Amino acid sequence: MLKKKLEAGERLVGTVLKTPHYGIVEVLGGTGLDFVMLDAEHAPFSVDQIDTCALAARSVGLPLLVRLVEGTPAAILRVLDMGVAGIVVPNVESAAEAEAIVRATRYGPGGRGFAGTTRAGGFGTVPAGELIERTGDIVVVVQIESPTGVENAGEIAAVPGVDACFVGRADLAVSRELPMNAPEIEAATEAVFEMCKAAGKAPMMFVGDLSECSAWFARGARIITAGSEHKAIQTYFASALTAPAKRRV
Repeated sequence: MLKKKLEAGERLVGTVLKTPHYGIVEVLGGTGLDFVMLDAEHAPFSVDQIDTCALAARSVGLPLLVRLVEGTPAAILRVLDMGVAGIVVPNVESAAEAEAIVRATRYGPGGRGFAGTTRAGGFGTVPAGELIERTGDIVVVVQIESPTGVENAGEIAAVPGVDACFVGRADLAVSRELPMNAPEIEAATEAVFEMCKAAGKAPMMFVGDLSECSAWFARGARIITAGSEHKAIQTYFASALTAPAKRRV
């Protein structure tokens, strides 16, 4: 279970899913990745496609996080009822926002509407009490990707129920009109990492390639998304097609 691995302090590696098709999820299930982050924020996933990807992920035992367009209760409810492992919410800027997101993942007053006949509820086979307890297993990731988010990162990370803080370096750089490797972006990243660790939460990072993971783990990251299936395809064929002819199949 992804949540237990996070709580145990394990270093986790996943990738981003951009292609709205369950077959890719099935393939990734045999790679040894710790999780996959389905990118419903920046890729054209319909509700049906998220649902079939969630089903595929469960069939191969691959934890699926869904990055939402926004952290509204309705958006959160829909994907959690599909039985995904957790959510990633972009551009969280305050503890109040984080608290509302966590509340929307839990059953009860002001929270998630209860329905036991969903995939998450075993289509009516999971007792109500057990299903309510299972909401504690949902992984909640908040993205810190604005100057305001960085400023409030300590309070955001301290919110009970937040499991990881995902530093969105690209958006942070764009918001400041700076290159992603600018000293200011490096400093902001380190600051969020330290505040996150101080709150007992996992710092999260995106890297373009698996080769970058070890350096970021050394810097304090605990959960990393490396590239995407798009990047993997591009890298493989670009490398194969530029290799000497005698090495080609």
